[in-house]
Amino acid sequence: MLEAAAEKATLTGQIRAFLAWVGPGRKLTATGRIGLADARHLVELLGTGDTIDPDIGGRVFKTRSSEDLAYLSRIVAWAKAARLVRLTGTRLVPVKKNAALADRPLDLVLALLEAYPRLGQPLFPRNTWRQSLVGDEFTGISQELLTRLLRSAGPCPLGELGDIAYDAIEARYVLASLTALQHDSLRRTIAADITIALAALHVLGVVVLDREAGAVGLTDLGRYAIRRVRGMAQPGDLVLRVRIMLTDVDDPPVWRQVLIPAGYTLDRVHALIQATMGWKESHLHMFRIAGREYGPVYLDEELEALDESQYRIGDLLKTGSQAGYEYDFGDGWDHNLTVEASVVADAVTVYPACTGGEGACPPEDCGGPGGFADLKELLAGPPGPEREEIRAWAGDDYDPAHFDLAAANAAAASV
Repeated sequence: MLEAAAEKATLTGQIRAFLAWVGPGRKLTATGRIGLADARHLVELLGTGDTIDPDIGGRVFKTRSSEDLAYLSRIVAWAKAARLVRLTGTRLVPVKKNAALADRPLDLVLALLEAYPRLGQPLFPRNTWRQSLVGDEFTGISQELLTRLLRSAGPCPLGELGDIAYDAIEARYVLASLTALQHDSLRRTIAADITIALAALHVLGVVVLDREAGAVGLTDLGRYAIRRVRGMAQPGDLVLRVRIMLTDVDDPPVWRQVLIPAGYTLDRVHALIQATMGWKESHLHMFRIAGREYGPVYLDEELEALDESQYRIGDLLKTGSQAGYEYDFGDGWDHNLTVEASVVADAVTVYPACTGGEGACPPEDCGGPGGFADLKELLAGPPGPEREEIRAWAGDDYDPAHFDLAAANAAAASV
C-alpha cells in the first residue's frame, strides 16, 4: 500500500523521468545550468507546468535561462539535495551509490523527504523584489511544520501552520519595531510561503493540501515517511518509559518521564535528555551503564568511553534497569535513568514524548546541586542587592518550581 502510494506520487514520476534523462551525464552551460533547449524539452517531459516565454498583460517575457523556470529548477535542486545527481565541472551526473533509488519508489520518497529541509533557496529564490524569511529559516521551520502535522489526528488549518512559522521567525528576528500594517503584510507573506512549502509536500504524496478548505493533512505515506526519516518508532515498535531524575536536587525535585524508542542510539537519548530537561548542551556528558562508560566519539581516547552513537538504548536497558548520565563534568549534574516499563508504540502517539515531570532545569553554570540550592535560597529570601543580582543572572522569570509539560513534549518531538 505504501509502495503503491509512493509510486503514484507526482514528484516520484518526475524525478525518475529526470534521472532517466540525465542518464550517464548531461552537459550544462558554463554557469552550471541546464541549457535552454534541454529545459524546454524537460518542461514537456516532466510536465512541470512552467510556461516558456509567458505572455503577461499582453507583453511577452522571453525565457532567457532554465533558472526562469521555477518548477523545473525546483525538481533539479531537489534531486541534488537528495544526492541523486551532482555537478562535476560543467556536467550533471548521477550519484552512482543512489542510482537504485529510482527503482524503489518508497525509498525514493524517503530520500526526497530527508532532503526537504534543505530546499529553502530553491522553494523561495531570492530576487530583487522578494526575500522570504521562511526560506531563510526553512531548515528549522520545515521541521516544526512536519512535527505539527504528525501530532495532528486530522487535517490542520493552514492558518495554524502559518502562525507556527511566524512565531519561529519572531523568535529569530527583531520585529518589535514593525508597524501593525507591516506585521499584517509579513503574516500574509508567511502564509503564502507556507502554502508553497506544503504544495511541495503535496506533489511528494506525503500531504493532501486542500486550498479551498484552508487545511492540510498527512497521508498514510507521509506519516510513515516522517517517522522513518526521523528514526521515530513505528506502530508496533518497542518503546521504553524512562524516568530521568536529577540527583541531589530537591524542593522541588527535578525529573522527567519520557517515552524513548528502543532503537534510539545513546547520542539521540542524550539529545532527548537535553531537550526535555532544558539543558543548553554547552558541556561534556557521559552515560554510565552496567560498569561501562559511553560518550561522544571524541571521548574515546581521552576517557576511554565507548562511542555512544553505536549503541542502542533498547539493547542496553530493560524494564527495571538503571543508568547514570552526567552532564557538565565541572558542575557535576548527575541524572538517574530508570526504565519503568516497556510498551508497544501505537499509531497515534508521536515518539519520543515527554509524559510527565516536575521542577525547572537549573541554570547552566550555577555551581552544581550545591550552588543551585544556594540560588534557590536567595531567590526565596528577602529583597536585596544579592538577590536582585542573582535574579538578573538567572532571568527575571526564572521559577525553580515551573515545569511546562507541553513545551517539554514539543522539545522531545524535535529530537
